[in-house]
Amino acid sequence: MDCDFNGNWDEIKTNMEAWWSGRSIGRPLIAIQAPRLVAEKASESIQKATPREFWTEFDVIYKRHLEAFKTYHFAAETYPRFYSNLGPTGLAAFLGSEPIFRKETVWYQPSVDGPCEVHAKFDPNNPWLLWSLGLLQKGREVANGEFLAGILDLCEHVDVAASLLGTQTLLVSMMDEPSEIHRLLEEIQDCWLRVYDLHCSLNAVNGFSSYGPFQIMGKGRVAKLQCDASAMLSPAMFDEFALPLLSDQTQALDRSMYHLDGEDAIRHLDAVLSMEGLNALQWTPGAGKADGGDECWDFIYERALNKGKSIYALVHPKNFKRFVKKFGASGVFIATTAQSAQDADFLVEEASRLCS
Repeated sequence: MDCDFNGNWDEIKTNMEAWWSGRSIGRPLIAIQAPRLVAEKASESIQKATPREFWTEFDVIYKRHLEAFKTYHFAAETYPRFYSNLGPTGLAAFLGSEPIFRKETVWYQPSVDGPCEVHAKFDPNNPWLLWSLGLLQKGREVANGEFLAGILDLCEHVDVAASLLGTQTLLVSMMDEPSEIHRLLEEIQDCWLRVYDLHCSLNAVNGFSSYGPFQIMGKGRVAKLQCDASAMLSPAMFDEFALPLLSDQTQALDRSMYHLDGEDAIRHLDAVLSMEGLNALQWTPGAGKADGGDECWDFIYERALNKGKSIYALVHPKNFKRFVKKFGASGVFIATTAQSAQDADFLVEEASRLCS
C-alpha cells in the first residue's frame, strides 16, 4: 500500500496502553494526519457512485480509504484506519430505522408518533447488521496488517432514541412518559451490547480492539461513549436517563472514553467523571467556539485529570505548545493538524523537548 506509515503497531499499542492508564511515554500521545501529497481527483468509480454506494459499497469505500491513505503522513500515534459509517447513530439502522444517504452524511427520519410504538429488539439477521459485520470482515482481510479495520460509530441509548423518535418527541416523552423511555433505553442498551460484541469479536487482533472514531485502540474491549442529547437535558434528567446506562457500559468495557460535546453539556461534567469505570474524557467545544486547546477550557481537563481520567484534546497548532507545557505527558492525548510531514514531525519533537 502506498502510504507514509512506518507500521510501528507495537509501539502505538504500548503508548496507547500507557495513555489509558494515565502513565507518561515522555510526551503526550499525538495524532497528526498531515498532507504529504496533493490529493488526486477521485477515481471514476467514486465520482459516479450514488450516495448509497458511496457509503455502503465495499469497493467504493475501500478505494476512498486507499486514495486518502496515500496522501497523508501518519505521525506519532496516528495510523491508517478503515471503518464503515452509517452516520452518527449507526445502531439505529440495526434497530429497523432505514438510513437516508447523502454524499456528505447519513441520517435517519423518525417515523413514529411516540415511544410506545418503538420496541428495540436485537435481530441477528438485520440486513444492515449483516452488512456492517461483512464489511468489517472484508476490511480486516484486505488490510493485511497495513491498516486497521475499526468498529463503526454505534452511538448510545439516548442519542439513538433521538434518531428513532425525533429529538422533540424524545424530550417531551421523558417528561410525559418516563417509564416508556426507560423501557426503550434499556432495550437499546441490550442491543448495543450484543451488537458491540459481534463487532468486537471480528475486530480484535492479538487482544487489542480499535474504535473507528477518534482512532482509539486498546487492550480488550474499547469504545467511545457519548450522549450529545445531554446538551438539552437538565442534570436531573441526565442522571436519571443517561448516566446509569453509560456507567453500565463502562463496566462492560475494558477501555472507554466519553465524548463531551458542546458548552451546554459541561453541566454534566462532574456526573460523567463520577463513573468509576470510565478511563478517559474527550472534549469538543463545537462550531464557533474557542479551540479545544484554548486556556478557557483548561478547567475541563484539570477536573478530568484530578479524577484520574486521561484526556483527549483537539488542539490547534497555535495552542499546541501552551497546552503541552500546561498539561505535560501523563494521560494526555492531543489531536492536532500540520501543513506538512515536516511540520508534523517537528511538533512531535517539540512535545518531547517540552516534557523532558
